Amino acid sequence: MNRRLTALTVTAVALFALTGCTAGNADGGDAAPSNQSVEDACTQVDDVMTEATAGLQEIDPSDPATAAEALRTIADGMGDAATEVTNEEVSGILPDLQTAFSSAAESMEAVAAGDTERATELNTALTDVQGSIESYTELCGAN
Repeated sequence: MNRRLTALTVTAVALFALTGCTAGNADGGDAAPSNQSVEDACTQVDDVMTEATAGLQEIDPSDPATAAEALRTIADGMGDAATEVTNEEVSGILPDLQTAFSSAAESMEAVAAGDTERATELNTALTDVQGSIESYTELCGAN
């Protein structure tokens, strides 16, 4: 594997390892869907993000295909959360999170398949992911 691909994979893994630091600022609950609090919604999304990103911390940086698969899992989890979260503030940021992770997954898949010309696209997607995570953290807090 070339050095640039390894560096991109390491960057992606490091970025997503940081998502393990994000967390909702509440202890959860089972609020009625129409009255879901920001805290409950954040906890629900945090559960999805924590579960999905746990595998990223175990990824071998020399294996971009596995990183792409993990990114796809996170994107799918965000899509699932978007259908379940009813709080308007939190549900408003989920499409951006899903799109960012999905774009990063697509770019990583292409780079893993040898299309190194899409490395710039991957960098842009990772920047978008970081921005979306920052929006989530601003709304939901961090531990």
